[in-house]
Amino acid sequence: MDRADGGSPVSRWAELNDEGVRLLQHGDVAEGRSALRAALAVAVGDERVAALVNLAAAEDLSGAPAEALDLLTEAVDLADPVSRAVVVASRGEVLARLDRWDEAWQDLTRGLADADARGQAVLRNARTGLLMVAGRLAEAEAEALATVDLAAANAPEVVPHAYANLARIAEAGGDEARAAEFRDLAERPCGVRPVDARWHECVRRNAEGAALAAAGRVEAAESAFAAAHAATLGSDDTEALVCRAAVAGNRAGAAGALGDGAAALRWNTEAVTCARTVVARVGDEYGTVGVLVNALLARAGNLRHAARHAEALADLDEAAALAGGEPSIAAVRASVLAACGRFAEAADAARAALDLAYGSAPELAPFVHTTLAGIAGATGDRAGGAEHLGLARDLARATGDAAAEATAVLSLARLAYLESANERAAALYDEAEGLVRATGDRHGLVVCLLGRAAVEVGAGRPRAALDLLDRAVAGLGDGATPVERIAVDQVRGAALEASGEYAAADGRYGAAERTAGRAGLWHVALGIAWWRADALLRWASTVDGEERRALCGRALDHALPAALAAEAVRQRFAHGPLRERWVALAAAPAIRSAFAALSSVGDVGLAAEYVDHLAGAVSLSPAGWSAPAGERSGPDGVSGSAGVPPGSAGASSGPDGVSVDPLGAPPLARDELVALPPPPSAEEGHLPYAAAYLDGVGDDPAFPAAGFALPPRVRLDPAVPSTLDAWIEVAERRYGFPVRSAEVVASW
Repeated sequence: MDRADGGSPVSRWAELNDEGVRLLQHGDVAEGRSALRAALAVAVGDERVAALVNLAAAEDLSGAPAEALDLLTEAVDLADPVSRAVVVASRGEVLARLDRWDEAWQDLTRGLADADARGQAVLRNARTGLLMVAGRLAEAEAEALATVDLAAANAPEVVPHAYANLARIAEAGGDEARAAEFRDLAERPCGVRPVDARWHECVRRNAEGAALAAAGRVEAAESAFAAAHAATLGSDDTEALVCRAAVAGNRAGAAGALGDGAAALRWNTEAVTCARTVVARVGDEYGTVGVLVNALLARAGNLRHAARHAEALADLDEAAALAGGEPSIAAVRASVLAACGRFAEAADAARAALDLAYGSAPELAPFVHTTLAGIAGATGDRAGGAEHLGLARDLARATGDAAAEATAVLSLARLAYLESANERAAALYDEAEGLVRATGDRHGLVVCLLGRAAVEVGAGRPRAALDLLDRAVAGLGDGATPVERIAVDQVRGAALEASGEYAAADGRYGAAERTAGRAGLWHVALGIAWWRADALLRWASTVDGEERRALCGRALDHALPAALAAEAVRQRFAHGPLRERWVALAAAPAIRSAFAALSSVGDVGLAAEYVDHLAGAVSLSPAGWSAPAGERSGPDGVSGSAGVPPGSAGASSGPDGVSVDPLGAPPLARDELVALPPPPSAEEGHLPYAAAYLDGVGDDPAFPAAGFALPPRVRLDPAVPSTLDAWIEVAERRYGFPVRSAEVVASW
């Protein structure tokens, strides 16, 4: 039968059917139903099944489930074996809404008997829904997990629905953390080519492992992943590599949760290698670009912990080239920049990441706030750090992210320790331990032990601290990261010093300083150096004569180069609050320590040269050189964020017990620092500070100046090198970046 306009009935059916579906999707049920009724009137052959199913959906939406049931019953009789499972599943849902639950269950169960693997996945997903309606949640969970296994290999489009059911089941059981994990799995793309039957066992075991990991059963998940991985070995087939990349990425996550960072990095690398090969061969045919991006992100995080920052940033660049400006990439980049001491860049990156997170990925917000807290603490703003950590904890708790909440609580515990609030710190470590035990995070338990050890030192119980450290070292095993090794040595050194074992303590501080230097953690090495200098002065106060003079000389050797380097780091910041906080708060303890060491050796000439040196770089007055009453300064080594320098601003005592405040300047309130204006625009063309040196490029190519060049050297006679010049050269060799320019000006 021909249409008057020359079109065929087939095209007329397609037009009406598509229009009806479009109208339903846009909420126009009445017009959609009308179009679908017209489509059914002209449908012939196989078209009729689709027309019946679509019209049934319209009738159901219109509040006519009985009519929908009649249409679906007719469709079941007409459907071929391939489409029958979908029709039966739809009919079962309608029967359930008509309170005919038993009939629906019988229909679905009968359908399973002769359905193919894809049809079985569809029907089992429908049975999950029936069990949920009946409140039989344990059975529903088992059915949904079985559906994931079956659908992963045979019906990928069903997998998100199965995970969505698991999320709703977890929510109904009050387990918001598991619900969040399942929601994340449900949102992953599934419209990719499935692998063929040879790899279905691998896919099944991988899906089983993912479900176990989401349920917090990490060791069982690793067993499933190991079996899945083994099924791919011995083949370089593209589909084998597709599976191996996915499984290796999951094994990396499990290894990290089990506290084996080295294994996590190995599995990350295998996932990256396999995924790159697949993408080079067939592009994103199997959805492997997403696997590669996730593996690169995860590896960047693990490289950050291993202090391999350049490699981490390279992985993030590759991930960004593949996926664009994803919030997760921006968030990890900010954390890596903070970890390697590039605080100005890190602050900009973290603020941008936070905007992206609040806009489209709120689950990342706690992580970014924790990064911002680390930046604030590292640049002297402990109050700002506490604000960010409080936000991170509240957001993580609201979203059920126990791991992010634990990280925030651990960092809050550290802040409490630094404020000498030992009881509050201990309570926070108790809270953090409960959270990390719930997530199975073994590394988190080690961090709790390290923190508790620092608290024991502060509370005057160094032997208890040493016992806790022994347990922490056992927990770390051979795979401790540089930051973890530094933490252990710092806290052990503090415990030994508190026990009067000064030489042993100095050995531990020295080991921590060397580890930081080898790992490129210049900012951590600076912090350890000034604390070690202060410890040497405390040791010197217990002895006399030549031994005392030697210890004071060693203190100067650590303190003065560290102070020169710390003060020079101002070059890396644009003018504004962050730069001023660094000068006034973060660099202040090192400068104070240098003055204490100079006082101890009695070198008046060098002290005068150092005062001239500091006066040669104008900044705001150094608030925080005298710590608020009750605060503790010095390394604790236990931070929720890698790479935060130890210690805090605070007055120190030399061998004579006198606190040193070099300039005696009145403190500058934190709100004045925070309220500084932003940098002027380039068009304004003036210097923000009269004594600043402006330059387009810094003397250190790795850290170009943000509008400032290094200040000149200051000498009594510009033609005659000063004693301080030799110390500047020591600092530049030791820390690997310039302290002052080659220009020389006369002292005033």
